[in-house]
Amino acid sequence: MQNIVLILQLLPALIQAMKAIEEAIPGQGQGEQKLAAIRQILEAVDSGVAKFWPQIQTTISVLVGLFNTTGAFKKD
Repeated sequence: MQNIVLILQLLPALIQAMKAIEEAIPGQGQGEQKLAAIRQILEAVDSGVAKFWPQIQTTISVLVGLFNTTGAFKKD
């Protein structure tokens, strides 16, 4: 249950980071690089993030799917 709370607390920061990276590097075909950038940034701030990376990565995938479906991320 503690992991759920942690991931939910990270949601606003993850969304903000995703949108900032998408704005800086728009377009398709660079998802892996964008995901790697988010991981590197998070781990630079707190090396303990590595322990939770699988859950964070899955959360990011869900958010990317939602943003793509709803048009929040514009496709070129």
